[in-house]
Amino acid sequence: MDETDRLLADLAAWDAARARQDEAWLRRQAEEEARFTGVALDLAEQADTVTVLSTTGRRHHGRIVAVAEDFLAMRTAGSAPVLLPYTAVAAVRPSPGGTTTGSSRAPLLGMRFVHALAGMAAERPRIAVVVHGGESTSGELQSVGVDVLTLRLEGAVVVHMRVDAIAEVTVFG
Repeated sequence: MDETDRLLADLAAWDAARARQDEAWLRRQAEEEARFTGVALDLAEQADTVTVLSTTGRRHHGRIVAVAEDFLAMRTAGSAPVLLPYTAVAAVRPSPGGTTTGSSRAPLLGMRFVHALAGMAAERPRIAVVVHGGESTSGELQSVGVDVLTLRLEGAVVVHMRVDAIAEVTVFG
C-alpha cells in the first residue's frame, strides 16, 4: 500500500469515527432535551401496548390514543378510555422493543384536562374518578367548572371534587 492509499484509508476511518461521534452526540442531545409529552407522542404513534403506573399505584395496560397539554388518554384492554393528568403519571413502560426519543414536539390535542372534562359534561357520561389519595368514586358527570367537577352518585347524592386532586378518570359511556 502506498502513501496515498494509506492516507485515503486513514481519512475514511477518521470520517467514519467522526460520523459515529456526531450520531452519539445528537442522540445524547435529544435525550437531554426529551420531554414527557414527546415520549407519550412517540408511544401513541407506535400504537403499541404500554403500561402506565399512576401515582396512586394503579397500573393501566393499553394504548395511548391522545396526548394533550397536561394529560394523556389511553384505551385500556377493557376498552374504557382513561384520562390521566401528567401530575398523576409516575412511569410509562413501553412494550419490549419500543423506542422513544421524547423530542420536544407539541402535543396532538391543544386542550387541558379540565377542558376535556368540561366537554364531556354535556353528555352526562358515567365515569369513575380516582383522586391522588387513591380513593375511587363512580357516578354521572354533572358539570365541570374552572377547578371543580360535580359528580352525581347513586341516590341523588352529589359530590364536588377539585380537578387538580384527580389522578384519573375512566369514561364508561
